[in-house]
Amino acid sequence: MSITERIFFTIFISCFIVSTVLHLINVFFMRKNNSIVKIYGRHAVLDALSNHKRSHKEIFTTQNVYFNHKATIDSSGAKLLIKLPKELDLLAPDAVHQNIILHTSSIMTRDTTHLQNIIKKDRSVIIALDQVTDPQNVGAIIRSALAFNVDAILLPEHATPDETPSLAKAAAGAIEKLPIIKITNLVNTIKLLKKNHYWAIGLDSNTKNLVSNYVFDKKILLILGSEGKGLRPLTIQNCDSLIKLPISKSVESLNVSNAAAIAMYEAFKQGL
Repeated sequence: MSITERIFFTIFISCFIVSTVLHLINVFFMRKNNSIVKIYGRHAVLDALSNHKRSHKEIFTTQNVYFNHKATIDSSGAKLLIKLPKELDLLAPDAVHQNIILHTSSIMTRDTTHLQNIIKKDRSVIIALDQVTDPQNVGAIIRSALAFNVDAILLPEHATPDETPSLAKAAAGAIEKLPIIKITNLVNTIKLLKKNHYWAIGLDSNTKNLVSNYVFDKKILLILGSEGKGLRPLTIQNCDSLIKLPISKSVESLNVSNAAAIAMYEAFKQGL
């Protein structure tokens, strides 16, 4: 290797190290500030960039991806950082990032203004999750909720995930179109909605009431518990009705996102 080649190689390695260190510092401050999230994958990132409710910070991508989506990226207001594919692998290890990563504000909100507007409707479906902790399950539920005209998803502050890359990817763009509201206390929220004429319905495998035979009210709060544990006792005590899915005895339970989709479909089928 010639002296010139050694100089260029040293400069390249130095730049690479500096870039990596700066990213790690940025990740540290992102973790300190939960309002900033990471999204990767072309579909999820491009959907997020089109959402004007977000405040975009930085976008890391390759020259080719930037060229193919130049208009969307340029109009997003995010700081553009062109990277090599190997550098992107370091920014999102073990992830299928498709050569594009976005740092942006979280779409999840603690502002209950959305909820106050929704409860004024004559017909409404709201989903509440009780200790559903898996981000991919939550993302899949959000996707189904959009498909079946659900008005909002309620996530308790504790024992539910924040917005993560895997959650956003599983939601397949639906997270950009549906209010995701963080609540401090699930039981208090159930009581509030019941005062506003919502019927609280819990999905519980121990009941005899089948969802396929159930006649839904015009305004419902459908509450889903974690797979295995199900709904907490206090949550069950505050439900007006409990329903279950008719499944084969050879299977103990369905994945919570699959169960949610079936229950939402049954409500949707009745005109909600």
